[in-house]
Amino acid sequence: MAKNISRKFFSISIFLFTALICFYLFLHSSFFSVESIYVTGSEKVTEKEIINLAGISLGTNIFKINDRLCMKAIEIHPLIKSAEMVRHLPREIEIQVAEREIWALIPYEDVVLCIDEEGVCIDKLAHSSFLNYPVITLEKIPGYVTLGQTVQSEGIPMIREIWDALPSESREEISDFYFSDKTREVIIYTEQGTEVRFGGLERLPEKVELFSGILQIEEDLHEKGREVLEYVDLRFEGQPVVKTSG
Repeated sequence: MAKNISRKFFSISIFLFTALICFYLFLHSSFFSVESIYVTGSEKVTEKEIINLAGISLGTNIFKINDRLCMKAIEIHPLIKSAEMVRHLPREIEIQVAEREIWALIPYEDVVLCIDEEGVCIDKLAHSSFLNYPVITLEKIPGYVTLGQTVQSEGIPMIREIWDALPSESREEISDFYFSDKTREVIIYTEQGTEVRFGGLERLPEKVELFSGILQIEEDLHEKGREVLEYVDLRFEGQPVVKTSG
């Protein structure tokens, strides 16, 4: 009885071992050699450039591709925000990319830096229309900025959060944002020239409402031809500190 059980166990073990070997050989056979590689989600970066960055070649076994390393290589490109590889068995690879989009402009020497919402520089332009994007000035800026470099990792995300909280009619009245590295605070300059000391993100809904009120006061003063606002300080709780001139 024990011998029969041993023979059965041995036979089953041999069968499973043989099956595993066959399965392993099948997975590494030419049946899974990559025949097609294509890219989705790209508009500015060409498909050829993305595939070259990934380093994937036709004929490579689909299971031997290290997707983590391939995607990291693609994300080195300054215009690529993220990348993901999808295997479509048995022989097709899809590379899904999300490209960085221009969100704001930073005047810099004799050019304009085009940055995304994370503060990454994705382009430099000699001339650009300032009408379609927020304009940001910084207290400190690197001496030399390369494509793909994060220009300011703290201030720009802060400004983006303020921008998202503002209604569209308020956004249209903003000349530019300024971020101070010393105080870690934001100043907003309106089209009428008022300096609004916004501070940080604390009490954001309250400050956004007060900012809309400031714009209305600006308009009223302008219509009446009276003094203009020099600055308004929203950094502290309570009534804003207001200084007029003219």
